[in-house]
Amino acid sequence: MKSSIYVSAEQIQVIGYVGSSAKQYVTYPLPEGTMYNGTITDNAFLTECLVLMKKEHPELFKSGVTLIVDGSTILSRRLIAPKLNQKQYLQLVRDDFADSVDSTANLVCGYHKIDSTENAILGCAVNRLQVDSYISTFSDAGIRLSGIHIGVEAVIGFVKASTQLHHSTIVVNVIDGLTMLSMLFENGRNIFISRTRLIGEEKEQIFQSALGNLNGLIQFTRSEKINEITHSYYLGVSEADVQILTAFNPHSDIIIGTLPIYGGRGDIPPEAHFACLNMYYGGDIDLLAARDALDKFVKSQRPKKLWIPSLAALVLVLGIIAGVIAFLIYQENKKINDIREYLYSHDVVQKQHELGLLRRDIRHYDEILRQMDEKSDWEDSLPKATSRTFDLLTVSHGVPIFVRNMEFNENTRIVRIRATCADANVSSDYVDSLYASGVVESVEYTGYGSIAEGVFSFTVDITLKTGGA
Repeated sequence: MKSSIYVSAEQIQVIGYVGSSAKQYVTYPLPEGTMYNGTITDNAFLTECLVLMKKEHPELFKSGVTLIVDGSTILSRRLIAPKLNQKQYLQLVRDDFADSVDSTANLVCGYHKIDSTENAILGCAVNRLQVDSYISTFSDAGIRLSGIHIGVEAVIGFVKASTQLHHSTIVVNVIDGLTMLSMLFENGRNIFISRTRLIGEEKEQIFQSALGNLNGLIQFTRSEKINEITHSYYLGVSEADVQILTAFNPHSDIIIGTLPIYGGRGDIPPEAHFACLNMYYGGDIDLLAARDALDKFVKSQRPKKLWIPSLAALVLVLGIIAGVIAFLIYQENKKINDIREYLYSHDVVQKQHELGLLRRDIRHYDEILRQMDEKSDWEDSLPKATSRTFDLLTVSHGVPIFVRNMEFNENTRIVRIRATCADANVSSDYVDSLYASGVVESVEYTGYGSIAEGVFSFTVDITLKTGGA
C-alpha cells in the first residue's frame, strides 16, 4: 500500500491507497503556526506529530510515501518557451525566478509541459532550505519520502483528465484556511495562476472575500480577450459551503460549484483534495529529484581545477623527502608511542565521549535558538493585516465614504481601496485619516472621478506597516 500526505495549516492528512482506490484515511490536528503557506514553522512539533501517526498507523509509512505541498513560497508560473532539452528548460526556469532568492545556487527548480500548441510549461522554484526542511522533518520522524509533488501541477493534471471541463472558461479555487489558490483555465488549458489572502473571522466573511477575487479574474479575461468565465469551482469546501457561496455570488452569469476529486468508496472529506490529487495524478515535478539535481548543477558551475596534476607531482617529490626525514626521526617514535598510549587510555577516551555528547547538546540548543530567531523574523515581516486594521480601512476611519471594493496582496503589503463619496474633498480627508491612524506606511492617491451626479469615486493603494499588531 502506498501513501499520499498533505500537511495543511490545520492538520496532517494521509491517504493509504492501492492503485487508484483509497483504503485508509487518517488525520492529525495541528495547532495554528505549525505550518504556514507551505512553510514548516515548527519542525520539532511536526516531527513529533508524524512520529505519533507512524506509531498508530505503521502500515501507512512503510514504503511509497509521497508528500504534496502548496503555498505562496512554492513559486510557480506559466512560461512560453521554444523547444528545449531538459537542462535548457531548467535553466529557463532558474533564470525566470532568479530574483526570488539571493543566489540561484539556492533555487530548487522543476517544470511540467502543459501545452504543446504554444509549447507552454509550468515552471516551479522552491528555496533549497524549504525543501531541506521537508526532507529533514520526515527523516527525523523515521519516514522516508519517495517523492515531493506540488499542488498546482496536480490541479492541472486533474483538469486535463476531466474532459467535461474543456468546453468553457472556468476558475478552480483551492481554499486552505485563510489562503486561496486560483487557477484560470480556458478550454482545459491553464492560462493564469494567482494566490489570495482571505479576510474575515466568520465563514461568511471568508467566503465573501473569496468571491471578491472573481472581480480581478473577470477583468483579466476581458483585458486578454479571453472568453467570459462561466463557472467558478471551489475545492476544500462542503456542499453546504457551496450553497453559502452561491447565495453571496454577485455574478449571476457565473455558476458556483465544487468538483468531486475522489470517486471511489470511502470516507474522504472535501478538505482532503490535495492528498487525493496526489494519489491520482502525482506529477512530473519531484522536489526530491530536483534537490539532487541542484547539487549537481552547483558542482558543475565550479571552475575546473587544472592545478591538481601539478600538485600531485609536487606531493610525490615531497613524499620522497618525507621518507628520508622519517628515517632521521625514528628515535622519536618511542616517545610518540607513549603519548599515543596515554591518548587512548580508558580515562581519556571516556572524557572525549563526554565532550562529544556536550557538543551534540550545544548544537541542538543552537538549532532551537536559530529556529526561534527565524520564526520571530518571519512574524515581524508580516504586514499589520489584522481585523482592527481592515475595520479601520473600511468603517471606523470616521470619514463619510463608502468602500465598494478592497483587495489585499500579502506579498507587497498593499491594500487597494475603491470607494465613493458625496464630496470630492472627502477623499483627501480619508487619506489624512489613514496616515493619522499609524498603521500605514504610505498611501498612493490617484485622484477622484465622477460616476454620477453628486457621487465621486476614487482609488487608493495603501502600503501597510510590517510587524505584528
